[in-house]
Amino acid sequence: MGKVREHNEDAHYFDADKGIFVVCDGMGGHAAGEVASELAIRSVRAAWGSDETQRLAEVCQETGTPEAKRELLATVRAGAVAAHEAIVAAAAADNAKSGMGTTLIGALVVGNELVFAQAGDSRAYLVRDKIAMQLTEDHTLLARLLSAGIEVDVTGDGSRFRSMLTNALGIGQECKVTTFVVPLADGDRFLLCSDGISEYVPEAEVGTVLTTQPSPARAAQKLIELALERGGGDNATAVVVRVLEAGERPQPAEMVIKDEQTIASSPLWGRRMTPQQRLRALRIAIPRDLAPGEQLPAHFLGGRVCWIVVDGELELDRHRLRAGACVYPESLVGTSPLPDRDGIAVATTDVRALALRADDVRELCEDDTELGEVLMEAVAQLLEAQGVRSTAADRIESSRPHTSSDPIDPPPPVGPPLPITLPADPPTWPKADFDGPTLPRAPALSTPDAIDPPTVPKPPSPQSLLDPPTVPRRSPVESMKDIDVEGPTLPQRQSPFAGKPPPAAPGFGASTPVARKPTPPSGMPSVPPVSARAPTPAVGVPILPPLARTPPTGIPTVGRAATPP
Repeated sequence: MGKVREHNEDAHYFDADKGIFVVCDGMGGHAAGEVASELAIRSVRAAWGSDETQRLAEVCQETGTPEAKRELLATVRAGAVAAHEAIVAAAAADNAKSGMGTTLIGALVVGNELVFAQAGDSRAYLVRDKIAMQLTEDHTLLARLLSAGIEVDVTGDGSRFRSMLTNALGIGQECKVTTFVVPLADGDRFLLCSDGISEYVPEAEVGTVLTTQPSPARAAQKLIELALERGGGDNATAVVVRVLEAGERPQPAEMVIKDEQTIASSPLWGRRMTPQQRLRALRIAIPRDLAPGEQLPAHFLGGRVCWIVVDGELELDRHRLRAGACVYPESLVGTSPLPDRDGIAVATTDVRALALRADDVRELCEDDTELGEVLMEAVAQLLEAQGVRSTAADRIESSRPHTSSDPIDPPPPVGPPLPITLPADPPTWPKADFDGPTLPRAPALSTPDAIDPPTVPKPPSPQSLLDPPTVPRRSPVESMKDIDVEGPTLPQRQSPFAGKPPPAAPGFGASTPVARKPTPPSGMPSVPPVSARAPTPAVGVPILPPLARTPPTGIPTVGRAATPP
């Protein structure tokens, strides 16, 4: 129960024989949260343990076809939706239970795979080769803001966004249930827990506890003890699963071979990585399935993420990304900016992809320095290649005619020619701007009768021909006018929001204009910097306003009976 709550609103269930593991975290107060979590456990247990679901699991295990897996995932999702409907019906029948709901994290063993279903902020972790990985993305306002690329100070007032749920069973008329599949390996350990555990035990320590304790029961008890020692402000539930033997793969051999060949062809591995090193790197890969029209996020599972496309097609910047492509490799470099919302890849077909989180890659490189050196070298080469393509695209874009309706500064007026006065003595002319000797100009004629013979210049020495021509020094402003970067330099386009306040973000109130760099001096053309992706300048992009005391409107949130200190 923890040290604050008077009753336990968490509930859990597991059946090792049928491979069912579920954790729920209820909410609503006055024991309504306890009712919601128990209803969810009862509904999911009946749906996932039914003969129909077990039959579909066997078919999926035997055939391993995409159709069988899709049908099984739909059945698993339907079981969670049935729990949502049961909670909504119970709340409608009793006004005292109005507004109750619960989170859900559940797993169903199918052959050598684990099928997950999630709603809310209860989490699932995988510990493989002593490396812990968070498998679920919290359905909270904080996770949504971070996924949108908005920086939030989680150490201050922004920390309350953690408890603002955007999805849960029993809340609203519809509920979104996230499903995904994780292949099993011998020795894997999984943790299903409520936020009473994840709030006090960080990801790295989860891996330490699950690998050092002698049994899953002792590991679960250790996590509870750590949560109580560090505050115990919420109910805490932990279910630990250890895989003794994963068994055979349910996919057909042809599909397995094709997937392995596709993954091996990804440019992320570079030329130096051996098959054995690639297998060690893939131990941190997390598979995900995307439907047509779904976005491939660059911030996922609590951090920056790089993707390898295993099957299907995506569209990014009007380019097709097919099987084997590496998406967002810059996510593995902490100093590289992530793409904005216009630079996100979108699935055009059913897509299967592998996620590599930047934090997991960092831990992998620290644990295996030889592998880390080869992997980082491949990432650097990949980013360099993308930068060359981006530069070429920018050059093509700059050479196109200007079609914008924005005004263009007219060229400076041309004045009358300056009078030229020839000196009395033959001048010493500077070198010309072209290669080769420079002939002097003939002297002025005094009278028609007095014609001096022309002076023949001394042939230039070979060294003088190699020396660069001497150019008179000019001021920085004048010299910048003659700069031409691989084509004509276009004036900087004005923003459609110039002179106007930027639009407010829906549901977030007023916005704050983005700080800009000083305007260059008059007459200096603005040369846009060349980047790996040539991002659009963030003109008029709204910034999250100072945190208010009430949740922002427009995003459904779910309150809790009590907020952990």
